Amino acid sequence: MKEKIVKLNYEDAEPIARNYFIEVSGLNADKVYHEELLTEALQLLENCKPGIDLTAIIAPLNPDDFRDSSIFMGQIQFTCTAFQQIDPDRVNAIFVYLMSLGECSLGVNNLAEQYYADLWGDGFLEAGRQILREQIRIHEIHDVEQYHVSESFGPGFYGMPLDKLSDLYRELDGSKIGINAEMDGVSSKDKFSGGFFFITNGEGVLPAEECKNCIGHEGGCLFCGGKNLIPSQETCMELLRTYGTPLHVVRHCVAVSETAMRMGIALNENGETLDLSLVQASALLHDIARTEENHGVKGAIIAEKHGYHQVSKLIKCHMFYATDPYKNNITEQDLLCLADRMVKENKYVGLENRMKYVLDKLIATGVDTKRVRHRLEENRLIKERIEKVIGKSIDELME
Repeated sequence: MKEKIVKLNYEDAEPIARNYFIEVSGLNADKVYHEELLTEALQLLENCKPGIDLTAIIAPLNPDDFRDSSIFMGQIQFTCTAFQQIDPDRVNAIFVYLMSLGECSLGVNNLAEQYYADLWGDGFLEAGRQILREQIRIHEIHDVEQYHVSESFGPGFYGMPLDKLSDLYRELDGSKIGINAEMDGVSSKDKFSGGFFFITNGEGVLPAEECKNCIGHEGGCLFCGGKNLIPSQETCMELLRTYGTPLHVVRHCVAVSETAMRMGIALNENGETLDLSLVQASALLHDIARTEENHGVKGAIIAEKHGYHQVSKLIKCHMFYATDPYKNNITEQDLLCLADRMVKENKYVGLENRMKYVLDKLIATGVDTKRVRHRLEENRLIKERIEKVIGKSIDELME
């Protein structure tokens, strides 16, 4: 297997990473308060820039390595739901890659900045995947009308378990691009990614790009029988026990879930189309890692590890998501964040009472409350929108 190490250009990656960051963080540059937050996030990126070093190992595989809906590298087998939909007779070539980010946490001083640094890291890895795909398209395809380069299939996407990154590390020797290994597997403070690109005879033989976050489930869509897996209430409670979430935190999660679900049910009864299973699961698991620093990101990692990609995204953002009360629709993320700001310990107390408690604590410790007050105002507006749709106050709904 002929490996090639590729250095990716920061300037090419930064615009893609920026778009990813804005989408996931919920920041809207047209809003005064959000513009201020985005400016701070961009300054954090500037501080982190010296440590970002997108580097990849990429190597061609034999098309015959793809068989029985799997890719075989030596004794290691890689498979996912999407592979079942790819006709091996139309696969012209396969490229495998492993990509490291470098260090994206320089100059991080608080939890909000840790959250932003994590999102920047995810954004640059997504940019790296897009850039690698384009390089393959330019340099490896001689007939762009006939052949097509797929999206990246790999650990964490299209149903392939995230722990298969360890196998990719061993097969491609991730130490060549600065990824470290320890006795119990791959371990690095730096983010990394890996996967496969298919060159196929025609685009239609590949699963759609919107299926990228699918992890596979027999009750899913007609395309491939897959959908994003969302844990049941029973599974969520078992996960909380497994990860040792304190009982008082579990009670809080249950109360947040009940609050979010009542709002979600009422909204759907009045014409909205919220995924109530996603609302319930994300609320039950949002504080699964409460005892750890930056618990939103740590909780998201737990959810991702178990294949709950959608839930992971909501958990990661629940502490610092910048709600836009003027956007077209109310989302599951809005319900999780609002419900969490209406529950004190395990009791629904309403937005004003809960946030007064938070503000009083911050004032007593001398912390600037400007940002919290902005968030409170945004949540008031979302609350009013919900109440207008359901035709009653949320306080009445919770009686």
